[in-house]
Amino acid sequence: MTERQKVLLLGSISAATLTCFGWIGVCPHGAECVSAVTSADTLLSQGTRVAVALGAVSLVGWLLYLSWLLSKTALDVRRLPRAPGLPPALLDAMARTGVRRVTCLAGEAPTAFCAGALRPQILVSQGVVRNFDGEELDAILLHEQDHARRFEPLVRAASDAAARVFFYVPLVRWWSRRRIEDAELRADRAALDRLGRRPVAAALWALGASPSIQGTAAFGGVAELRVAQVLGDPLHRRAPEWSLLSVSTIGIYLAFQVAFCLVQGAQHLL
Repeated sequence: MTERQKVLLLGSISAATLTCFGWIGVCPHGAECVSAVTSADTLLSQGTRVAVALGAVSLVGWLLYLSWLLSKTALDVRRLPRAPGLPPALLDAMARTGVRRVTCLAGEAPTAFCAGALRPQILVSQGVVRNFDGEELDAILLHEQDHARRFEPLVRAASDAAARVFFYVPLVRWWSRRRIEDAELRADRAALDRLGRRPVAAALWALGASPSIQGTAAFGGVAELRVAQVLGDPLHRRAPEWSLLSVSTIGIYLAFQVAFCLVQGAQHLL
């Protein structure tokens, strides 16, 4: 169990304890309030209602955070300076690969990513166009085209929002990171099938550590696994640790208990 998971677990336990005892302390019905949060019959009869309420609140929170993240990402991308038209080398690469909806960004810093929720577009900087040869540029476009075809920016934003809203279930964050890894490996395979190893490896070497905007699907990221795939090394099956499953189970239980206390408190106070 990592230090962060320990802190989250301790914080969740503290929040659940303070919520329940705080409610019991102000509850005007005394013994009835204690019985409401300790009775097995009450838990069984109210369990489904509490679980639905917790799920509904979490869903609303996920939708709100997702909407905010998509709006913020769109604004950040819109603020990026555009180059005056598409360079000839980029037009040639688009013709060779059949990739469309490409925008060239002004600036020498090499960067490439896919952005846009419902109409994904590919953005590459002038630095990429000038410093990469034809096949390397093709590899970047084919990689990002796979992201655009699968609406990766929207899916990635949705999984990131889920990881943040369901913070009390660390398994969701693990799944979100695992899904990003799979998406990057799949996009690399799309380029490898067309071009082979050399251009994909060269592009990965140059852009593997490039910065990205939250909510976009950048070319860089999960470099270690991607290099292993390019080299033909076996990719070992990645499964969550038992400690992660245990912490997630405890987190769900504590979240349920907090929701149960709040529901019971509302019923007795109203």
